[in-house]
Amino acid sequence: MKNLFTPRLNLIPFKKELVQAAISGDAELAKVLGIKILPNSLDREEFNFRENLPGLSDILDKYPLQREWGWGSLVVHRGDNTLIGHVMLKIIPDATGSPTGSLELGYFIIPSYQRQGYGTEASKAMLDWAFTQPEVETMMAGCNADNIASKRLLEKIGMEHVETRGDMLVWKLSKASVLV
Repeated sequence: MKNLFTPRLNLIPFKKELVQAAISGDAELAKVLGIKILPNSLDREEFNFRENLPGLSDILDKYPLQREWGWGSLVVHRGDNTLIGHVMLKIIPDATGSPTGSLELGYFIIPSYQRQGYGTEASKAMLDWAFTQPEVETMMAGCNADNIASKRLLEKIGMEHVETRGDMLVWKLSKASVLV
């Protein structure tokens, strides 16, 4: 995966070297990327961002295609060169660990940048890029049933609610429906 650019954002692939920098801390990640990171902006408990970093590093070591693409992209606001979030792009493997042609999309934007369309802009750019990859056929996502903002974001990028699992809504978009 390469850097993606939208009118307001730079999406930087979250590859192994950046995961390692993030494990070292905000100062190291900011230095490597040449960006600003607001204090405690990635420490939101509900995202478990920091706790997941060592596991992400292991996943990138284990799966070649995920390593090539990275764990989605870090979202940098172009206007003030600040890290404002992350859009996850996870390859869904089959029982043998091989890619299935389906991806899972996830995202978060730090609170001070929410409700301004950045999540939609970043997620749409990632979805558009993913569907240019020959091996990708479907995109999946999930959100809590009471998360109105996430439901709206997923609808805006064209995803359809296909299943409910308890309090979790499952969303899907196929490449074939985008190309029609």
